[in-house]
Amino acid sequence: MGCGQLPDDDVFQEISNRDERELRQQLGKELPYWLGFDQLTGIGLGSKRLRMLFDHFLSAEAAWNASANELKALPWLKGEQVAQIEQKRREVDFDNLLKTLEKTEVTALPFNHPLYPSRLREISDPPLVLYMKGQLTPQELDHSVAVVGTRRPTSYGQRLAKEFARGLAEAGATVVSGMAVGVDSLCHWGAIEGGGRTVAVLASGPDICYPTSNRPLYNGLIDGTHGAVISEFFPGTKPETWRFPARNRIISGLSKGVVVIEAGATSGSLITADIGFEQSREIFAVPGRVDAPLSMGCNKLIAANKAQLVMNYIDVLNGLNWVSVPTVREVPSMVELFGREKEVFELVTREPIHFDVLSQKLEMNAGELSATLTMLELAGIVERLPGDWYSRLSKVSTL
Repeated sequence: MGCGQLPDDDVFQEISNRDERELRQQLGKELPYWLGFDQLTGIGLGSKRLRMLFDHFLSAEAAWNASANELKALPWLKGEQVAQIEQKRREVDFDNLLKTLEKTEVTALPFNHPLYPSRLREISDPPLVLYMKGQLTPQELDHSVAVVGTRRPTSYGQRLAKEFARGLAEAGATVVSGMAVGVDSLCHWGAIEGGGRTVAVLASGPDICYPTSNRPLYNGLIDGTHGAVISEFFPGTKPETWRFPARNRIISGLSKGVVVIEAGATSGSLITADIGFEQSREIFAVPGRVDAPLSMGCNKLIAANKAQLVMNYIDVLNGLNWVSVPTVREVPSMVELFGREKEVFELVTREPIHFDVLSQKLEMNAGELSATLTMLELAGIVERLPGDWYSRLSKVSTL
């Protein structure tokens, strides 16, 4: 579904008590003006005041075409803001905005759009317009959970990030995260491995993959295969430091709950948790050793009663009062192995072990070991982690 375009007919059929043709015409007519107002940054007008402006003039189009005197008559607008609006309006090129969306295949969802996430509408400062690449339905966001954490997780954090996300996805939840390296990326991949949907909230335009190392993940989201990428920033917007904390309110705002896997004392994940707490979201944290720097943030959230202690994804589902659907993928509890497969498997435990260590201990060349590990992965009993680390998926017995 590309930009400037409106959702397909089958989506509109789900919208009850609305006239489809009238809705299409109205949304199409209003879209350029929503995009125009979304470009009015830096003048101290948030989305709430802009929506007040639309309500006063009964439409975004009428608000855009309002005279300076009509704008000055509004008590919530200052004289200098009116002057800035006048200046900015002269600079906006509607055709260029629409062509950019079309070229980048980005869908724009203004606040009044029926597909704008309903939960996000509830926060104090929702984006005026959301920009999306990929495919996402309101139903998929009804059961969404944010899973976040440090960019430099320990092996403990890496394993739990994948396990939590995979379990939540298999239970029918949509996993929301920020596509950063570390826990965020692992959570997206875990959700995909669980056969579920996942949403990446970006601190750049949705047409920009950042970090570039996540290109395979990004491509799997923007084509709609596994979910979508979402941003409040217009296509072409580069990632800047201040945009990352800003996007965190969207990660929590989209979600019913926020799970923090691993976080240091000053981790950006704690910003997401704090914002989620203010948004009345359920907050969950995975505990860790009291002397572990990357568990300090989680432990403090739990100690301050800001987060529920969780040990697995089932605890999250119970905390949200959700019922798990049957799992998509069953991990075997017993498997028959022979020869070198059994030797390799017996050295791989729940605690990750590196490829080079396995090779040295088993005195196996890289090619043979790689092929053997691949067979164990396909059997669903061994998991490969970033950096050529391997661990068991579950407690498996061999015959």
